[in-house]
Amino acid sequence: MSSKTSVPVLIVGGGPTALATALTLAKNGISIRIIQKDDHFHIGQRGAGIQVLYFITSHVPPLLHVAYNQPRTLEYYNLLGVLPDIWERSIPQVSISMYTLGGAEPIKMIHMIDIEEDTPAIPHNESRSLGQATQESILREHLEKLGVHVELNTELRTYEQREDGVVAHAVKKSGDEEMPEMIQCDWLVGADGAKGVVRKQLAVAFLGETYSDRVIFGEIESKDLSCDYWHIWCTLGGTSVSLRPTETEGIFSFGVIGDYDHERMMSDRDTLVQYIRDQTGRYDFQLGKITFISDWRPNIRMADKFSVGRVFLAGDAAHVHSPTGGQGLNTGIQDGVNLGWKLALVIRNEASHSLLDTYTAERLPVVAHMLQMTTRLLHKMRTVTADGRGVEGAFKRGGVLKQLGINYRWSPIVRDERTPYVHPADKEQLDVYGAEGGDTSVLRAGDRAPDAPGLVDNRQPDAEPTKLFSIFGVTYHMVLIFSSDTTQVRAVLDAVKEYPPCTVKTVAIHPQGTSTVTTFEDADYVVTDLRPDGVVGGIVFAVDGMQKFFQAYH
Repeated sequence: MSSKTSVPVLIVGGGPTALATALTLAKNGISIRIIQKDDHFHIGQRGAGIQVLYFITSHVPPLLHVAYNQPRTLEYYNLLGVLPDIWERSIPQVSISMYTLGGAEPIKMIHMIDIEEDTPAIPHNESRSLGQATQESILREHLEKLGVHVELNTELRTYEQREDGVVAHAVKKSGDEEMPEMIQCDWLVGADGAKGVVRKQLAVAFLGETYSDRVIFGEIESKDLSCDYWHIWCTLGGTSVSLRPTETEGIFSFGVIGDYDHERMMSDRDTLVQYIRDQTGRYDFQLGKITFISDWRPNIRMADKFSVGRVFLAGDAAHVHSPTGGQGLNTGIQDGVNLGWKLALVIRNEASHSLLDTYTAERLPVVAHMLQMTTRLLHKMRTVTADGRGVEGAFKRGGVLKQLGINYRWSPIVRDERTPYVHPADKEQLDVYGAEGGDTSVLRAGDRAPDAPGLVDNRQPDAEPTKLFSIFGVTYHMVLIFSSDTTQVRAVLDAVKEYPPCTVKTVAIHPQGTSTVTTFEDADYVVTDLRPDGVVGGIVFAVDGMQKFFQAYH
């Protein structure tokens, strides 16, 4: 007999995108359920991380999983309140040491991303490495503190949309027993991967291609191999081996590609180890237990829309791509936070359902550009020769891949009275990654909000200075008031009271050197609204501009 339950939001999937969506909603006080088909949580690096950089080509390293923390993703983790744990468990990025097959001495040393100092505006400029499994465990820990647990062994089979919600039919497994359950939800989020049931039953197009490259990857115990480098042996023709240190001491992430017996390599540890020995020609380091192994082939696909009615797609359920450039998991985290705060406002009746249309409007152009960019990088990788020519250009990653330039300047819910956005006639010309060399010196609505440290609390002048990133969050909009005119500041503060309590926080910022400080705080006829995902939602000059900004939500 089937049981029946109801919940505002049902999230299908247990990966980083699902968890980021769940945490955003839970922090906003929304009741959710998150179900995962598997009977266990993911293990290993899994080719996904805060910034995962893979290379799968016919003659350069296979699946080189690097879980490098992108600065923008670190900022999202800050908004979600998990950054201290992420930072503590992650390790700095390492340089690549490239060898020919059987070579003992490296032929190239490559640092993919230039090391840049932190700045007041960009306080997390360092790329760091952390495997997907560890990131998932951290996100689950924070969810559990809010009373939310991922339900393993729970599979979504089918669902039907209705005018007032979605009816999902799931099965809870216990050994050989299956217990059916009907879940009534207001909204359904599919973050169940490229092969997941949510997108398939939603019947949206998932156009693209699948590459023939096949890679075996995993994790293996190793001693006496330097942890200061990511070691890669490769040659023209397709054979390559990579060994990369992970955040777990003594564990290396491996990837192999070449002419081998796939089934035997997957099932027999000695065969895999011998293959690594034969291709590297190295016996000066130990290889022990394989702690995780899997295989993979790349897809480059994207849904033509990220929602239909009350059903949404996020992460790999909406887009998969060539992993060159490491944009996948990072993009999924941004999907989850973008969707989560908007759903929360709608569920609490603080915004109209039309706000949810902006999820596709904002995220689809970003994902489309990402697919084009990572595919270009993949093709560039294929030009690398066996003696290493062209490798610097192929492996070097520019600052654009940090995702700090990603913006929503064209969004229907941003408002910029200082520098109005002119939408290009050709949608393909949207500079969503901030990569086209335009003027980045002027902050615009839709841009990533920079940090500002050293802010003194005028009501507690002896306290330690704070910074904007310490007060940003995913549960409220932030109104920054830049004006030395007390009357203007008061007008804004009074106008904010019209909005639901706890949905808006205000910060008045006085210019340095202000002799007379009021009890509200600060500076200059511009009101800047920050959305709950660290994006500048509006730049306006007076109260009526702020009111027009919030009107777009209704």
